[in-house]
Amino acid sequence: MSWLKAGMNILMPFFYGFIIAYLLNIPCSALERNFKRSKSVFWKKRARSVSILIVYVLLIVIISITMNIIIPSLQRNITDFIVNFNTYYNNAITAIKQLPIENTEVLDTILETVTSKISLKILLESIGLTNILSSLNVVFGLTSVIFSSVIAIITSIYLLVETHNFKNYMSRVSRLFLPRKTREVIGKYGNIISESFKKFIACQLLDSCILGIITTIEFSVLGSRHAVALGMMLAILNIIPYFGSIFGSIIAVIVVASTNGIGTGLITAVVLLITQQIDGNVIQPKLMGNSFSLSPALIVIGISIGGSVAGVWGMILAIPIVNIVKQITDDMIAAREAAVLEAERYADADMLQHEDI
Repeated sequence: MSWLKAGMNILMPFFYGFIIAYLLNIPCSALERNFKRSKSVFWKKRARSVSILIVYVLLIVIISITMNIIIPSLQRNITDFIVNFNTYYNNAITAIKQLPIENTEVLDTILETVTSKISLKILLESIGLTNILSSLNVVFGLTSVIFSSVIAIITSIYLLVETHNFKNYMSRVSRLFLPRKTREVIGKYGNIISESFKKFIACQLLDSCILGIITTIEFSVLGSRHAVALGMMLAILNIIPYFGSIFGSIIAVIVVASTNGIGTGLITAVVLLITQQIDGNVIQPKLMGNSFSLSPALIVIGISIGGSVAGVWGMILAIPIVNIVKQITDDMIAAREAAVLEAERYADADMLQHEDI
């Protein structure tokens, strides 16, 4: 087991490199197609290498902006919230007690239960503020180290450069050992799987970025001191389909109500509800098109099963997996229906022949 753990530790940077290459291959392929449409022979020959260069330059710019602007602002937001947490907490409890509820005994019981279950308050009282802030610094430092890992970046570059060669090699090997029909089936469903994951990941990340920017602006207009943190939280949680945005909106409303008052919290709830409706009915359909035209029931069932089997990652990848399973099932049903219809035609033809005789 110790050898296995050591081997996994060695391979982890290469695994990260594969993930980075898989994600960056989406914009790389799009740029490469545009360069190949160019009339210039120079750009056609160097379409792949120029595309990779552009994507990595943009990646470096995004990481630099994140490390120098977004993360420090996020850290200030979190630090401010932790420092003033007891004040916000007491304001929230006071506001709840002032609600026009007749049965005060039930309200007191609920407040006592909620108070005993709030782990953040207990954490602040038992550990201390200094340790929490130092832990935050460690987390942010670890994030920067992961993203700046030289091995992962180099691995991803080589994987992107060698993508076409690897595909050609696998095609040659499959011709030697697999029948033509098997190759066609594997190629068809391999493309479906790859395109489903690429389309979903690209659209979900882009949608999360758009939602994060919109909600950050909305929180700033509403006067929230934690606009950047709340916007980033909603953007990250939005990666989890359906449930992520609902859960993030509830947290955001609670934070705004605690820090800016119940009235602002109610306005925030209305604003977020309208934003989520626009995102779900306008932005996401425009991004994804008809690629994931699944019924809501299938999506909810898939997310629930994915969450129970693989946790957060299962919930995130549930929609493309459900889409792949649905396409395979539809093809199997169609093939079976064709076989049954063909058998019925033969049976009808035999029956007519016997009647003629």
